[in-house]
Amino acid sequence: MIAELQSAVSQVSSRKARLRGLTQVESVKIKVERAALLFRGAPVAIFASIANALIIFLIARSYVEQTILLGWVGAVMGVALLRAGLWLKFKISGVSARNLSRFARLHLSFMVLNGALWGALGPIFSVSGAIEHAILPFIIAGMTAAAIVSAGASWRAVLAFNLPALLPLAAAYAITLGTAGLGIAAIIGIYTLATTYLALTTQRMIDRSILLHTKNEKLLSVLRRRVDDAHTAEQRFRALVEASQDITLIFSPEGKLVYASPSAEKAFNTPSGVLVGKTTKEIVHPDDMSQFRSVGEKSLSQLGEVIGLPHVCMRGAQEGEYVAMTGRLTNMLYVPGVEGFVFSGSRLRENRHTHHVHAAE
Repeated sequence: MIAELQSAVSQVSSRKARLRGLTQVESVKIKVERAALLFRGAPVAIFASIANALIIFLIARSYVEQTILLGWVGAVMGVALLRAGLWLKFKISGVSARNLSRFARLHLSFMVLNGALWGALGPIFSVSGAIEHAILPFIIAGMTAAAIVSAGASWRAVLAFNLPALLPLAAAYAITLGTAGLGIAAIIGIYTLATTYLALTTQRMIDRSILLHTKNEKLLSVLRRRVDDAHTAEQRFRALVEASQDITLIFSPEGKLVYASPSAEKAFNTPSGVLVGKTTKEIVHPDDMSQFRSVGEKSLSQLGEVIGLPHVCMRGAQEGEYVAMTGRLTNMLYVPGVEGFVFSGSRLRENRHTHHVHAAE
């Protein structure tokens, strides 16, 4: 009893270990795929940052001191170029799992830095007296949307940009515009929560998609392996049969001959290809048909079991002489590559058991 309990505990422990291993593999797969998506989305974020910085400069140069504005644009462009150089470096060195993980960590740091630069626009506009200009919230909203598009695979990456970008903007409105500013700050806070929730939901959808894709790959791999195994088994079976001196005939469930080994040609004095397509009624002698059918019916309930046929007469040609044979019948309906009843046997040496053509008439 104790031994049985120990065996059961051991089996449960090993099963849990296997499940933990599978979960770990899937977790690593998801992280690598997320990093790959961040890598592919990085050029979008870089382009959005450069394009929006140029728009800010063209529109705000009349409202903001140009020295400050040029300094800000230069900083944004510098960070964008650094991010582009980093992306290009990893692109050249190869997008292996290790490289993608390193890129994702560095990319997260650049998202924080870029978000802080865009968040600095709030205080800059506030000091310049242009905090009420409509371009500011419009551009910041566009940048947070670009963050979701480019880094939606990681809600932390989106948050790394949105928090330093939106919180200083909310503070600038609240401090500069009084009561109205508090309302705008509250709206920005709600917008921050909404974008964070959207990023989290997007990441969960991406994770499920990656996991489903991984499982589909596993199923497809198993299916391919089984097809290959079945093909290999069929080739091996055919090679063994064709090299054997025994006569091998495969009958379909409907009673049609679907395969005849090369040795059947010598036994029946008929090409093997001529035999294929004939029915048991055309091949088996009428006096032996009931026995042949009885053995076939018995084999239906005994998959894989060999049932002997001590004597059965068969012929190849329509008007040919029957040949007395002995062999065995095996139900291999569910064996890939066979899928039928397999008769394997040889000619009887004594001809006294042979039925002649006139006996069938």
